[in-house]
Amino acid sequence: MLLLLGFLTLGNFSCQKDDDLSVSSKEELEEKLQVQFEDNELTSISYCVVKNDSILHSSAMGFADIDNNQLATDQTRYLVASVSKTITAVAIMQLAEQNLIALDDDINQYLPFPVRNPAFPDDKITLRMLLSHRSSISDVFQETLTLDCYGTDCPMSLEQYFNAVFTNTGQYFSPDNFSTGKPGAVEDYSNLGSALVGYLVERITQTPFDIYCKNNIFIPLGMTKTEWRLANTPLSELAIPYSDEITNPNPHYTFPDYPNGGLRTNVLDLSKFLRMVIQNGSFNNTQILSQATMAEMKTLQLGSTEFCLSFYYDTFNGRTVLGHNGGEKGVTAEMFYDTTNNVGVIVFSNEEDAELENIVTLLFNYGDKQ
Repeated sequence: MLLLLGFLTLGNFSCQKDDDLSVSSKEELEEKLQVQFEDNELTSISYCVVKNDSILHSSAMGFADIDNNQLATDQTRYLVASVSKTITAVAIMQLAEQNLIALDDDINQYLPFPVRNPAFPDDKITLRMLLSHRSSISDVFQETLTLDCYGTDCPMSLEQYFNAVFTNTGQYFSPDNFSTGKPGAVEDYSNLGSALVGYLVERITQTPFDIYCKNNIFIPLGMTKTEWRLANTPLSELAIPYSDEITNPNPHYTFPDYPNGGLRTNVLDLSKFLRMVIQNGSFNNTQILSQATMAEMKTLQLGSTEFCLSFYYDTFNGRTVLGHNGGEKGVTAEMFYDTTNNVGVIVFSNEEDAELENIVTLLFNYGDKQ
């Protein structure tokens, strides 16, 4: 099933202001995090705060696995839902940097089937539109389907899935795979469009998407605890996703459109990626993207006041941040950084719709003092 939550919670940060979120020490941070953890009745959180290229603090609270009495740590892996989209975006932007695709190309140049909104058959859909959620590709029909695979990676490949979605004889084809908005004109958050970016990476490189990311992002950044595939993720390191919607004895699930939200990682590993973003494409003397490409990814697109290229800006408690959040059955994830001082925060929880706003704020406030 496609992701239930991506950009939908954007703005929640600005809705809650707590006057007692100041932090002057690590001890005070932990005390106030514990209060928020208990007040919001969370199962677990794993978190870290970074600045520029350094980790300032990381820890965890609660249970990764209640039945087996397994505590969460900062090395516990979580499904991070739509935060995954930032990895997918970096992968395609590496190809753009190599002139293998351009932001304003018609994506049909790279696909084995046509992708055009039937209401606007003469209007091309571009990579820029996909990354800024203005492609007119809609989640409306896909959200009615149940495609989750429990306990295993879905056997359907990205090619098989998208053939089923965009070929008019396909089992997942529907006119509702497109909105009534003109491509490029209307902002409409699209998990389907984001997954299509991953398929474009696969088509252009002739390499499975998960393997491309491992070779060109994860290994260069030293992200040894990050995987797209459940089969490659030790279950002993993986937090159980807790949700009333999950009734399968094996609660770990995957979906065929995984580039939009199927990443599993821990906060320490993902912090390497975030620190690369903060430092404009470079981490630990490894250049993942050029400064110019990363600057483009952080630039508002097509008249939006929020969306860049997969990343988006938000403001809460007077603080401007750049990043992405995510949510799915049994998981909530936040990854943002303050563009004024390069303090970044990552928080994972193994339940959906977890109230993390004050926890994120506390971590930012701690980072400000360091």
